[in-house]
Amino acid sequence: MSRRNDEIKGIFLGILLLIGLHVAAFILGSIIGYVSVAIGGIGSSIASFLLLSIFGIGLVQIIYVIPAIIILSRQRQFAVMKGVIIGAVITALLNGGCWLLFASFWRGGF
Repeated sequence: MSRRNDEIKGIFLGILLLIGLHVAAFILGSIIGYVSVAIGGIGSSIASFLLLSIFGIGLVQIIYVIPAIIILSRQRQFAVMKGVIIGAVITALLNGGCWLLFASFWRGGF
């Protein structure tokens, strides 16, 4: 029974780790977007890219989820790795649904 509890706790910690990575990515993206707009010139294109990347976190998360999975695999923390994968899939599915809803409003649906 203890092994199963450890597995569930590891999965939960993996999901929390992914939420922390999402927050860090959002903060870093916001800082880069703010600095690029403040500098000017190419700022508007970078800021628009970062805005789309925040809305498209389901795709952008690949940048930091795959290295996290590789690191956790090498450290043999498979339960935490499962939690990160589960969280990434849930994030991608929720983000895809939000994009579909946003696109339907944009095209004049609903």
